[in-house]
Amino acid sequence: MASRTTTALPSAVLILRLLTLALLAASLSLIAADKLTVGSDPPQRFTFKDVHAYRYVLAMAVVGCAYTLLHLPFAAVSVARRKRLAGGGGGEDDVAPLLLVFADVAFALLLAAGAAAGLGFTHDVKRYFDGVVFRGAASGSPEVDRLHRDVDRFFDLAYASAGLMLAAAACTALMIMLSVYSLVK
Repeated sequence: MASRTTTALPSAVLILRLLTLALLAASLSLIAADKLTVGSDPPQRFTFKDVHAYRYVLAMAVVGCAYTLLHLPFAAVSVARRKRLAGGGGGEDDVAPLLLVFADVAFALLLAAGAAAGLGFTHDVKRYFDGVVFRGAASGSPEVDRLHRDVDRFFDLAYASAGLMLAAAACTALMIMLSVYSLVK
């Protein structure tokens, strides 16, 4: 049973790190590709660069990808060696894993803050557009319907990006729980 746990925990952490990287890469690609073109005179184009909350989502996705890529080799070595890289004996070796857990906690909080910024802003602005801007607009007009569809798509992509980031934060929280369990054990 001990050998099964020794390989299961590092394998689970590696899988969660890979899943976190995939979620963050998807979040990054969605928010970077999110754009809205309003057919006015002259046409206006809006991207994530025009919204500070979306810039923060993008920044956290970039930082998250870099952080996860930095930790992937350690997780892979841990699986290949079939044991934790350090610690577990109660001595000075326990400082390094503890610092890694603290770094993971800070990283999870940053991801959660990025997801919250994206989800909160998108919810408020989408509600404003639906309740104020498009309520009084001429329904049935092809231009207004197209604009409403484009605005919805813009905000839906931002929702998806922030949601993927929130899922990455949840994966990181699960990694923290596994790491703490491994340290306590």
